[in-house]
Amino acid sequence: MDPRGLIAIAVSIAFVVGISVGVLIGWFSGPDRVDPQREADPTISKRLMDLIDNVQIDENLKYLTSDPHVAGRPRQHEIAQWVRDQYIKFGFDEAEIFTYNVLLSYPSEVPGEENVIQRLVPDGGEPDGYRVEYQSQIDEPALDETAEGKDVLPPFNAYSATGTVEGELVYANYGRVEDFFHLEREKGINLTDKIVIARYGKLFRGDKAKYAADFGAKGIILYSDPADYTVTGEPVYPDGKYLPPTGTQRGSCIGGLVGDPLTPGYPSVDSAYRSPEEKTSILPTIPIHPIPSKDAIEFLKLMDGEDVQKDWKGDMNVTYKYGPGFASPNENNKVRMKISTHNEKADTWTVIGTIRGSVEPDRYVIMGNHIDAWAFGAIDPSSGTAAVLEVARAFGELTKTGWRPRRTIIFGSWGSEEYGLIGSYEWVEVRTIFELTKNLDRRAVAYLNMDVAVSGTFVPYFASTPNLYRAIREATKLVPDPNPDDLEGDVTTLYDRWLARAPFLEDGEPYIADLGSGSDFTAFLQVVGMSASDVSFVDDRALGISPYPMYHSVYETYKLVKTYYDPDFYYHQAAARAYAEIMRNLAESIVLPLNCLDYANKIDDFFKSLRDGDTGQKMINDGGLSFDHMEQAVNKLVEAATTFQEYIENEVDYTNLYQIRAVNDQLMSFERAFIDPLGLPDRPTTRHVIFAPSTRDKYSSDKFAGIVDTMFDIDNNPDPDKWEYVAEQLAAVTYALQSAAYSLKIIT
Repeated sequence: MDPRGLIAIAVSIAFVVGISVGVLIGWFSGPDRVDPQREADPTISKRLMDLIDNVQIDENLKYLTSDPHVAGRPRQHEIAQWVRDQYIKFGFDEAEIFTYNVLLSYPSEVPGEENVIQRLVPDGGEPDGYRVEYQSQIDEPALDETAEGKDVLPPFNAYSATGTVEGELVYANYGRVEDFFHLEREKGINLTDKIVIARYGKLFRGDKAKYAADFGAKGIILYSDPADYTVTGEPVYPDGKYLPPTGTQRGSCIGGLVGDPLTPGYPSVDSAYRSPEEKTSILPTIPIHPIPSKDAIEFLKLMDGEDVQKDWKGDMNVTYKYGPGFASPNENNKVRMKISTHNEKADTWTVIGTIRGSVEPDRYVIMGNHIDAWAFGAIDPSSGTAAVLEVARAFGELTKTGWRPRRTIIFGSWGSEEYGLIGSYEWVEVRTIFELTKNLDRRAVAYLNMDVAVSGTFVPYFASTPNLYRAIREATKLVPDPNPDDLEGDVTTLYDRWLARAPFLEDGEPYIADLGSGSDFTAFLQVVGMSASDVSFVDDRALGISPYPMYHSVYETYKLVKTYYDPDFYYHQAAARAYAEIMRNLAESIVLPLNCLDYANKIDDFFKSLRDGDTGQKMINDGGLSFDHMEQAVNKLVEAATTFQEYIENEVDYTNLYQIRAVNDQLMSFERAFIDPLGLPDRPTTRHVIFAPSTRDKYSSDKFAGIVDTMFDIDNNPDPDKWEYVAEQLAAVTYALQSAAYSLKIIT
């Protein structure tokens, strides 16, 4: 039998068994605790909101940012212990630290071995006839008292290859694959053995490094262009919130966001097999290093070659040129990268706090944030940590009054997210493989991620799976707006602000984005198939700055947030209140607030865009493929979701515990149907066939990514079986859609 047929049978059996076991567990576990038919307490929502204190969030952030807390370093362990102690203080039933030994990466701190980029000029001397004319800064100079005397690591790109390389320089804009295609195909520039310089922005930095290596470059320099991190005429730090010329963005450049690079797909426990580093394909193969704009200008101002096209120009006082190399009289100059960044195995720490549910303790609603930062991390992640901790405190206070949620709520504080989502992946992998009594695949309802609570104060920004759209929007209608005077008209709630300032509306509602990757929701969505969301306050996207000016620099401090972002922490409070209400709703409602019809309708939209767009038409006209089966599956899914939603609204008997449990298990398991156990092409740990990180930018989301991946640049693919790969992915998505429709079959 075809492997996918066997998988289909196994999935169907597991689904039926899971529902049956779930019904029995719910029946036998509930009545001994409280009345399992009880409605959610209507007063809890307001009590929860009132408990969330902006001053306490301020205090949390002040502590968290008092020192740098890079993953695997002693300060990160101190914060993990502090968070655990907070959970205990809040009255949680369980609070535990989990330790994983994983591969991390650090720059050398030995004098004389620092990472530097040098411009060399010929002088006829020894040993190689060149001398250093200019050298990039090693550390970001302190611009206020925050960093003085602190153990701040110099800027670096984690997992960079170690070594010294020299060569000609080529400017590659943002380092996107289309930028490299432009250089090679349209400008005829051969990147073999060149050193690329590219600006930060538009996509994940690790993808920039991968593309540079794929096109033959021997190294890549990344810099923050003022066009992407400042606003003309606005002051830079310390006089404003925009990136100063000395600001440098740190960050990981790992090739796949899959947890520990040595144990992809498996947890980093003592018994794990760890691949040798040299056989680990996701580690970068070339040196990578970040520099500030004040250094970048010293290299770009001497560049040779044709002037770049308009959309490649940044905002420095130079004439941007493609290269390669330098113009006369500097044509014999060259660039040297001396990179001492090295990988080492180190412990990382994740904290889990739990409040057990009173009726369905075997069903989990999870909220999380990571607790490692590249330096002080006042925005990423500590604004989120400070807010999530206050949500945890509020729930703890409620339990002290005798209230308990219907379902278990879990708070996760993940370690080593910045290196590649390591802490959350390791925890998910452990709980889906070994500890079957806590099996997330059977028991987890949804995951709420708050990496960054506040990186701006213009509008709330949500990304989510579609079945959570209504719960998100309804929650924001209950949250007071943090600054009503900031807007014209009748603005009283967070929803009002969102509606007034959303980049665009969808069916009259504020737009909610799709989930890509780049934060800890990824493991829950891609490995388990859990519905998930992410939230942050952001600045106006029209400013052209993403994600925010001080991203991963040493200037991302408590003073920055307190002075220029949220002095009274009302925006942090609003973000915390919104997520607290969503969590309460998921944990308390008798029928889970997961709307499968919204999901099905969204998939229908995605399908039509694919079929009618350039990609779909190419599949039909050039590949001879048909969308008939996929269209039938989509239609069946919409029909099944419509029937199921009507059944919930009109026929479900709230006094029938078996019926309620069965319906909730179907709502909870709906997302699981979109998980392909074989994974996407060349990405076995990326398994969601509807939403997955783009292979060209792991931060962004592709819809039907398996199809999109195999179709990308297909005209230049010499493989004679290329259309077979596309057909295979089309069939895999169709099967998943059929499975999702079947999962909504009404059980009576």
